[in-house]
Amino acid sequence: MTGTTEPAWEDLQRTVRAFVRRRIRNPADVDDVVQRVFMRLHQGLGTLRDDERLHAWIHATARNVITDHYRASARQREWPAGVAGDMDALAVEPPGQENAALQELAGCMPPLLATLPAADREALQLTEIDGRTQAEAAALLGLSLSGMKSRVQRARRRLKGVVDTCCRVEMDRRGSIVSYERRAGTACDGCGGD
Repeated sequence: MTGTTEPAWEDLQRTVRAFVRRRIRNPADVDDVVQRVFMRLHQGLGTLRDDERLHAWIHATARNVITDHYRASARQREWPAGVAGDMDALAVEPPGQENAALQELAGCMPPLLATLPAADREALQLTEIDGRTQAEAAALLGLSLSGMKSRVQRARRRLKGVVDTCCRVEMDRRGSIVSYERRAGTACDGCGGD
């Protein structure tokens, strides 16, 4: 039986390889994509309902694998050896001090949190400091999940307002704190910058 199906498999492999080769520029990736196509074909063979549409199904599967290949390529770029070291040299802050401003500002948080209403402090303590999920915090406080989410959002807004009143915080494009300074004329207890 093997002798009768082998030419059909070889023909199918040539057809799929040609199809993939026309759509993938890097010859090194062609073999990987063809192999993934055949794996998907093998896994999905039981889902084929119409034998008459076999070729259309094979080409649709190949197109999907090619699309997945390009999506994965966009997410995972391979960097040549040595590039990571070059990128470290471009870092603004020395390793180990990734965000000194964040650490300094964190020291200001306890007195600023103390200015919030008790419910807000409790919500932030449970979710942001203790690391509990909002669902866990809701169960502890006897609230609905939506009620807890609202409480956490409100507490975050209020804390942001308190921080904005006391400090001017500068962030980079990724949202990381780069620097902060105490606003002139504010009476914020516990913050540095005196």
